[in-house]
Amino acid sequence: MKNKPTYVLTPAQKKILDFLRDFIGSEGFAPTVREMGDNLGFKSPRAVAYHLEQLQKKGFIKKTSDGSRNIALKFDGSKKEATTFVPLMGWSAGGMPIYAEENILDWVALPPQFIKEEADVFLLRVKGNSMAPKIEHNDMVIIKRQLTADPGEIIAALIGDETTIKKYLPKRGQIVLQPINPDYEPIIVKPNQLRIQGIIKGVMKTIR
Repeated sequence: MKNKPTYVLTPAQKKILDFLRDFIGSEGFAPTVREMGDNLGFKSPRAVAYHLEQLQKKGFIKKTSDGSRNIALKFDGSKKEATTFVPLMGWSAGGMPIYAEENILDWVALPPQFIKEEADVFLLRVKGNSMAPKIEHNDMVIIKRQLTADPGEIIAALIGDETTIKKYLPKRGQIVLQPINPDYEPIIVKPNQLRIQGIIKGVMKTIR
């Protein structure tokens, strides 16, 4: 899968953009800054205004006038296709599932070609080079959330409190987690020591 531009939103920006889409879709016009703050729990209109400014810079909205309802959704060029928002997760801490809601760092808008099928997917930024050159440090992997895998698939898994991305090779009552990079050793565990979080469906390469 080749690298394409991504458009990253913070959770707050994603919340505002979703509210704008729903409000404009139902009312036919945009909410005011105060209405957004009241409905979304922002303590200050200034906070809402800041996030709107960021959404405008990223190309998701535009101002149509100087009035209080002067916001319109904007999609042009490659951003027109950026309609699928996928959560970028942090690496698990304390054994918490990778895909836990409280583990969301940002939301990334992906063009439809990145999502080849309807699936529950999330993103994870890779640490280390055990899967290089296929998957390298700081790449983002697209992970389909599921609790099982077929032999040979590359998985994201929890071993105790640690997250790892490796090739899944079950063998005679044990699981071999095989790196691609020959400089790294395989990890061998018992089935009850491993919790599969999902399988890798694509790689978004970092431009180096």
